[in-house]
Amino acid sequence: MPEQENQKLSEVVFSWTCSEYEKYQKNVWWYVLSLVILSLMIWWSLSDGPWGGGRNYLFVVFLILCYLVILMYEVREPAKVDFAITLDGVKFGGKFHYYREIQDFFIVYQDQGIKSLYLDFKNPLRGRLSVPLDGQDAIAVREHLLQFVKEDLDWEVEPMADRLRRWLRF
Repeated sequence: MPEQENQKLSEVVFSWTCSEYEKYQKNVWWYVLSLVILSLMIWWSLSDGPWGGGRNYLFVVFLILCYLVILMYEVREPAKVDFAITLDGVKFGGKFHYYREIQDFFIVYQDQGIKSLYLDFKNPLRGRLSVPLDGQDAIAVREHLLQFVKEDLDWEVEPMADRLRRWLRF
């Protein structure tokens, strides 16, 4: 019920639909290499000796579970979610975030086709929200957000976690 009230209170300024997460194409060699790396890490964690992990069975379970989660996301198609910038905050999927909850934002616009809006929250447990600006006017979005939220001008390129995720195709 509170979500419906948020939608009624806010006039939508920008809205678009984007993927929940970016899904990268993986070829056979990606799976072969990832299984080799997984096998080596399992061997290391079960081996004794000066360079071994010391029979760490819990780490083996953790490795296998992480790999299964990666495979599960590979099979699952990312859901399409609605993103809206309103006068009161931003809405991503079913969650509404008031501007007072957002610490700052930055927009990355690069030649390689990367055009994304990043929102950092005051609560560090929320992490960072990354939204692709598919077909949106980045300057107009920036000018609107500047009325309510501080811009972090230190970011000129996308965060290292996003670059690493794209490089590893996660």
